[in-house]
Amino acid sequence: MKRDRKVMVAVFSYLDDVLDALENLKKKHVDVHTVYSPARNEKLGEAMGVKPSLVRFFTLFGGVLGVILGFGLSVYTAVQWKFIVSGKPTIPIPPFVIVSFEFCILLGVFLNVAGILLLTRMPRFGLPYHYDPRFSEDRYGIVVLCPEVRKPEVSKLLEGAGAEEIHDVRS
Repeated sequence: MKRDRKVMVAVFSYLDDVLDALENLKKKHVDVHTVYSPARNEKLGEAMGVKPSLVRFFTLFGGVLGVILGFGLSVYTAVQWKFIVSGKPTIPIPPFVIVSFEFCILLGVFLNVAGILLLTRMPRFGLPYHYDPRFSEDRYGIVVLCPEVRKPEVSKLLEGAGAEEIHDVRS
C-alpha cells in the first residue's frame, strides 16, 4: 500500500448496503482493498469482479499426473519382474486402469489441498490489522484505500450507502 493513502474500514449491517457501496465506489474509481462477510455470498464476488479459483487446475494436474504415474508404475512392475502371464498380454490394460484411477484420486486430492493452502496463503499466524471480529459474526466490512484528499468524499459516499461506522486504521 502506498504511504499517501488512507486505509478506511466501513462496517455495514446489511448486504444490500454493501452492494450499493461497492457499486458507488466502483463508479468513483475508489480502490477497494478487501470486503469481509460473515458468510460466503455470490453477489459480493460478482460485485468485486472475483475470478474463478485456480485450485481447479491444481486438481486437474494432480489427476492427470496420477493417471500417468499409476499406469507407468503398473507397466514398470509388469516389465521389470517379468510376471508369468500364460499367453495373456504382458501389459494388460483393464487391471492397470484400476491402479491409474486410484493414483488419479490420490494425487488429485493432494494437489487440491496444496493448491488451497498455497493460493489462500495459509496458514496465517495473525489477523490483518484492519480486521474487526464483528465481520465473523453478523457485520459486513469494506476496506478502502484512498488518498488523504479524497477521504471526506469517500466517507460521505460510504455513509450514504448505509455504513453504520467508518474509521481509519493504521497501515
